[in-house]
Amino acid sequence: MKPGKVTKIILACVVLHNLAKAWGEREAFPEDEDPQPPPLVQLEGNPDGQAIRDAITANIMTMCNKFVKNI
Repeated sequence: MKPGKVTKIILACVVLHNLAKAWGEREAFPEDEDPQPPPLVQLEGNPDGQAIRDAITANIMTMCNKFVKNI
């Protein structure tokens, strides 16, 4: 992406965040709820590339599922 476009995206995020705070929206990631991250998939031995990708996918899906439950 071009730097000018990235700047516009960041600015839009800042504006939306400030509007949400002004309107009293709740935080997407409340800090006082369950500060412990979900357990991650651990790999044993010398895994191949597919096993590593599968573990990364499982970890991301675990975090996404936890986020969706909090919405």
